[in-house]
Amino acid sequence: MSFSIERDTDRTGKTTYLLLGGVFDRTAHRDLRRALRDAFARTRRGRVVLDVAGVGDISSECVEVLLTGYTTALRGGYGFEVTNARGPVQLLLEATRLSPRRDDETLYAPVWLSGSAADVS
Repeated sequence: MSFSIERDTDRTGKTTYLLLGGVFDRTAHRDLRRALRDAFARTRRGRVVLDVAGVGDISSECVEVLLTGYTTALRGGYGFEVTNARGPVQLLLEATRLSPRRDDETLYAPVWLSGSAADVS
């Protein structure tokens, strides 16, 4: 296994944290689905927070699991949040709207903004 899923719960039992690390490829989606299902079962209509700071890459199968988790949260009255995404994982989660877009960073800037086609730093 090239991934890890750790679970933690706050004192009230209303927030369950899933700390994800490693590479979430297609072999990880079953474990991720199981961890989310267990988290929803433990939170008693609270929140599920996924901390993806340690995730280096994520497959489309795992993104689908996260989208299913988001839908489950909406339908069941739970809170659902994906936090601390970085790099390509952040871009993918922003594209699927699972993570808020970083307003302070420009993802695309046309060359003509710099005034010179040679100045692309």
